[in-house]
Amino acid sequence: MTHDPATYRQQIGTVFSIAGPDQVDLRLARVTDERVSGSIRQFSLFFHGPADRILPQGTYSFHHLGLGSLMLFIVPVVGSNHERIVYEACFTVPVTPVQPPPAL
Repeated sequence: MTHDPATYRQQIGTVFSIAGPDQVDLRLARVTDERVSGSIRQFSLFFHGPADRILPQGTYSFHHLGLGSLMLFIVPVVGSNHERIVYEACFTVPVTPVQPPPAL
């Protein structure tokens, strides 16, 4: 699974399908709040799902045509309405420090 927000930004507008007997398609709407603090990067993915069914918070097995299979913990959040349910997946991942080139 990728932990790079730029990779997800390239997928905005595409469908992430939750596997299972009652497949649910969520569309990636936004990638926000990228922050790096020390050696930690934080960002969130926001998905829009069908309004006729709310998924409880939890970890789901997703499939995406470009990214393959991934497990994401999602939570329904504020912003949902009669047209859609909004879900958020938060990431907090370590950042590998960039090493300066050796002195000549």
